[in-house]
Amino acid sequence: MASGLSKRLGRDKALIEVGGRPLVSAMAQMMSNHGLRVCVVSSNQWDEGLVPLFGAINCINPNPESGRTGSIKCGLSALGWPKRVIVAPIDRPGFSSETLRRLIDSKICTCPSNGGRGGHPILLDESAVEAVRNAPPDTPLRDLCTPHRFEVEDCHMSLNIDTEDDVQILMSKWPDIESSWKVHTHPEQQ
Repeated sequence: MASGLSKRLGRDKALIEVGGRPLVSAMAQMMSNHGLRVCVVSSNQWDEGLVPLFGAINCINPNPESGRTGSIKCGLSALGWPKRVIVAPIDRPGFSSETLRRLIDSKICTCPSNGGRGGHPILLDESAVEAVRNAPPDTPLRDLCTPHRFEVEDCHMSLNIDTEDDVQILMSKWPDIESSWKVHTHPEQQ
């Protein structure tokens, strides 16, 4: 997850309050609940008492303006350059637990799609991780890998938090999004 001051929004998207806590806390907890080792890439070091990260690494990107791939590189380095990683932008929280499980189970670079339109998060496989490692920080991720797409029914997947109007949409949809993040020990019980 990457975070920092948004020029369009005028504030840090990660600190938007949802359900009484920062969005980054909610997302870090959800991903940790899925058994993932989580790294939050940001331009700030947060006080764990104010912004709980549930064991996530808080990796500081000293040069976030260099590009999103640079932020991904910071996170991959903090994680020890794993062979597979799920990249989940903080401003794209509309994916479900079911979608995350499908990404966890995937062996190839893949991302969800809804109505033929690709979305987030994205699983980077070993070759995509290497492509990111060797790329300049301003290289768009789409130039480094071509993820296989799988169709999902996540009705909020296209939510992209860039403006105050988007924040209001997030607030109105938050109960549904948070509910879709519930971890089920047996998928057939959903």
